[in-house]
Amino acid sequence: MKPLRHFDQLDTLRFIAFFSVFCLHITSFGLYYNGEGWYQWIEKSLALNGDLGVNFFFTLSGFLITNILLQEREDTNKISIKSFYARRFLRIWPLYFVIIIVGFLVIPAVLHFVPNGNPLVPEYSYIPYDRLKYYFTFLVNFDITWNSYPIPVLAVLWSISVEEQFYIFWPLIISFVPRKYLIYSLFAVLIGAALFRFMQWNQIAYLFNTYDLGNPDVPHPGEVVKEFNLLRRSATAVTRFHTFSILSDIAMGALLAYGLFYSQKIRDYFKTLPRKSIVLPYIAAIVLVVIREKTYSLQFYPIIQWVHAVEPALFSFIFAFIIGEQHYSDESFFKFGRLKLLSAWGKLSYGLYLWHLVVIWFVFFIFKVFHLQPEVDNPWVFLFQILLCFFGTVGLSVLSYRFIEGPFLKLRDKFRSKQNLSL
Repeated sequence: MKPLRHFDQLDTLRFIAFFSVFCLHITSFGLYYNGEGWYQWIEKSLALNGDLGVNFFFTLSGFLITNILLQEREDTNKISIKSFYARRFLRIWPLYFVIIIVGFLVIPAVLHFVPNGNPLVPEYSYIPYDRLKYYFTFLVNFDITWNSYPIPVLAVLWSISVEEQFYIFWPLIISFVPRKYLIYSLFAVLIGAALFRFMQWNQIAYLFNTYDLGNPDVPHPGEVVKEFNLLRRSATAVTRFHTFSILSDIAMGALLAYGLFYSQKIRDYFKTLPRKSIVLPYIAAIVLVVIREKTYSLQFYPIIQWVHAVEPALFSFIFAFIIGEQHYSDESFFKFGRLKLLSAWGKLSYGLYLWHLVVIWFVFFIFKVFHLQPEVDNPWVFLFQILLCFFGTVGLSVLSYRFIEGPFLKLRDKFRSKQNLSL
């Protein structure tokens, strides 16, 4: 059995995933430039698909955590669930709660003293304290599902909540489900998540088709249109943020880890993949991204439940393929680990991810306070803002890693077996 302990190519992929999310947020929460032509294409076809970076993180997390647990069980014949929880808490909790403090205390205090510096509309500037319970219990994804978006700097915490929920039950499943049944459990999760998404949109497709809502020449009952819009908003939130919906990404990564860990045939498959086979999933990913806006348009609403059921699984399958190909293939067109600077930044991906919205908020706050935002859209000002936000995020993440995350990360080795010190 070949141990899977080091994944040199994946840090760069972590950075690319973060950067896609960064691009999404810089063009949504902080959008001031409304250029046409090339900018509109970049915004709609690339930047607004940045949410896929989060899906990649989920797939990668399912892969890495499953591999760690399988390796520990192989090395020690058991999984120390207590130690696993301790390692995850030391990695996630310190910075997570710092961001909560920033969102619930620091930014409201700043806006109290400088109210004219608010870069966003009021409803996205404060968050009621009665929602704090969702943040302390790692249920932020359900808070967004039920109560809409919070202040933007806290929005990224929804995905951390899903990760924590995954960390709670996954070591239990790896520990107690026999190996021969584990793969069936993973396929059951994939199918169950797809069915869950399908059911969220089934009634919407029914209304759309029954009342021909896509035809502007047909009169539509007002109560039907109202119900359709309410259901659509609810289904969008549930599909995007509900744990049951997202589990398919995690399960796909776990399936990859299971296959690579236990099957020499699968390892050989990735190792000997010809280049023409490697390039196809990358092309498929590009095509899916380019047409993604259309697949969620009204012309696809007759089958919208199938779109939501299948498309996330397709993306997670492609992401899992990229992870396996990058780590094992001898015929890769390019190993992302060769991009040393991006790889180094990828090691900071957790900090980059959690800090970037704080930095974006602060940059636009400064621009507004000092009246640096021109009356007319200026692409050079917008570009300068992007650079400030990006390098400010990198700098803050370096400091965060050293002074906030680092001290806790050093404690993790106390909760590892000797065999797993490299994991």
